[in-house]
Amino acid sequence: MRASFWLGAALLVSCGFGDNTGGHSHTTTTCGDGVKDGNEGCDDGNQASGDGCSDACSVESANPVCGNGTKEGGEACDDGNTANGDGCSAMCEVQSLCGNGAMDAGEACDDGNTASGDGCSPTCQEEEATACSILPQSGCNTSKPACDLTPADDGTTACREVTAMGTTDSRCSALTGCSAGYSCVGDVGIDSSCMKFCDTDSGCSGTGSRCAFTLVNDDGDPLNVKVCSNACDLYIQVGCPTGMGCIGFDSSGGDFTDCRVMGNKSIGATCASSLECSPGSLCVNDGTARCRAYCKLNQTGSCPSTQTCSAFAATLSIGSTSYGFCH
Repeated sequence: MRASFWLGAALLVSCGFGDNTGGHSHTTTTCGDGVKDGNEGCDDGNQASGDGCSDACSVESANPVCGNGTKEGGEACDDGNTANGDGCSAMCEVQSLCGNGAMDAGEACDDGNTASGDGCSPTCQEEEATACSILPQSGCNTSKPACDLTPADDGTTACREVTAMGTTDSRCSALTGCSAGYSCVGDVGIDSSCMKFCDTDSGCSGTGSRCAFTLVNDDGDPLNVKVCSNACDLYIQVGCPTGMGCIGFDSSGGDFTDCRVMGNKSIGATCASSLECSPGSLCVNDGTARCRAYCKLNQTGSCPSTQTCSAFAATLSIGSTSYGFCH
């Protein structure tokens, strides 16, 4: 038996590779057999990707290039770009779409963020909102120190992160851009600013600041939360966030000031609203509605020499100063 064995080996050695018609056939493609067949770009003897020859026996880059639209070795995905937030990250790793504000597959909710405690979890599953106290600020921890209204805008509260310590003289480009005790009010990134929570005027500070505004949602429904107006100076226009102007409000409970994004109409231009006028002026109808500059009553020089300071129909007094308009 041993002789026959060796005899058989000697006979096989005498044949050249491919001479034995009973061996490998080139008419059948077998990726991974080490033989490059007709429609194969390569065959390195395995079906592993990422080594220059893919699992389908096509030539691939040995060093995967994320964003080329081809899933190469070491890549979990490749969607043809290097943008984050679309399910495949800039590093070609599978990425959750949770937090994009749209309900994607496997999500029970998506509120446009990955915060917990606001009714929609960081993995976009429904959860119980974690309530906290706005006044006084309580119920939160160092990782999420601020109690604020949730993005649901239904009056519910939750703890949130603080990414910028914005106060009453700050614009906010994100809901997390205000300090604890303040909220980003307005269209975020357009006319939004940090406003202080309050329940009485004593909770506000600065001349002209009052607990004057009740927050409402996008439908105009009150949220039963009040914020302070901004203490600012009507005449010299200081105390407002960048890009906003100080305006006065007549109120039976006490006149007050606040900040608004103003227009660019110059003094004397016709107007339909004070918000069309440039900072330091307001729309006054004294026969024709025009933008008029604020002035201080009974103070010489608060108007140009050719103009006089006239009182409003209802006296506007901020602290000990009474204001009018130049005409």
